[in-house]
Amino acid sequence: MKRIKLYFIIFMTLCLCSACGKPQEATTDPSFKMSGSDNGKQEKDDSELAETTSVQIPETYERTEENVYFKADIICPDEIRKGSVKIPKISLQLINEEKVIDEIYKNISIDKDEVKEYPGDDGEVLKVRYLTGPEIQSLSVYSFGADYTTAFYRDYIGHSFDLEGRGGHYSTDAQLSFMSTDSARSEIAGMFDHMQVSLGEDPFFKHYALDYQTLAAQEYVMDMDGNIDRSQYKPEWTVEDEGYYFCIWQTYNGIKIHTPYSDMIKKYADFNAPVQVMISANGLEYLSLGRTFLIDPKESTEELASLDDVADVVIKKYSMILTDATYTIDRMELCYYPVEDSEGNYELKCVWIMDITEEPTLTATGRFQLMVDAVSGEELF
Repeated sequence: MKRIKLYFIIFMTLCLCSACGKPQEATTDPSFKMSGSDNGKQEKDDSELAETTSVQIPETYERTEENVYFKADIICPDEIRKGSVKIPKISLQLINEEKVIDEIYKNISIDKDEVKEYPGDDGEVLKVRYLTGPEIQSLSVYSFGADYTTAFYRDYIGHSFDLEGRGGHYSTDAQLSFMSTDSARSEIAGMFDHMQVSLGEDPFFKHYALDYQTLAAQEYVMDMDGNIDRSQYKPEWTVEDEGYYFCIWQTYNGIKIHTPYSDMIKKYADFNAPVQVMISANGLEYLSLGRTFLIDPKESTEELASLDDVADVVIKKYSMILTDATYTIDRMELCYYPVEDSEGNYELKCVWIMDITEEPTLTATGRFQLMVDAVSGEELF
């Protein structure tokens, strides 16, 4: 009993000493209001604290580990360099096929109109409507997209221009005599307005100026045996044959939405742009309208993983390869990437798309891409 009393006396003494030595804590008066200057100071302090604790995204990133070399330009909007990103809700945009047909065939008679059905692996049936004009203008329309070609594009432009091989021979800055690029963009925007297809608030346009001299120089046709078939060449190329070829991406907050035309090929490149259009002095020559999305302004804000954490994923992947190859990452661009769930709904992921060079190469070109979730740091493909 004496021991218990002694412990009790010691305990109370310590509590009293502690209370005496500790500064009195301030209490909050509910009626107290912070002045404007004090409030601004408090907000500034909070903002400075947030900036010092969040991830910072530099303009370049360099790091070497094992056989992996980061010497990368970092492509993203300046606002994102503070370390967070806004991710909106999206839904797949469905096409009003009658509006699309009315716009494309507004000055063309329809010679053929038929619907075909294609069963999918998921049990769903894809219905495609095929239309043909008197000069073999071909249109196919389905629930979320459309494809259109004229005979001129199919028989001649397609033999002189393609984004995977010969795109580099054409200027992405030049203005052609029949129309300025600004006027061409306005014409394309008006076309989609009439189709009631939304590309969002600020779509990104990249153009190729198809001048007639380069079209003539790049023309190439093979016969069934793989030999040059000059009988299929255009007799003469003139300035009247020129046109603009546009690759178009939807964007949100200055970040492109990378929506591959086909899930089989996920590469982020011009040839895989979700919307592609060619126009000439004669009007629309080619349209490839893939998946586009309606963007809901409801958004969440996510903190980006540090570039060191993202790089760790890459280093772990390629340092385990038992060859003498080295891997150099020279470009990283921040994009949104739509991921479809089992019920057909889409969620946007914010991702880093990296351009990588392998030396000595084990692939055909030595160049490939890797996509890593910019928030979780998980490899996607």
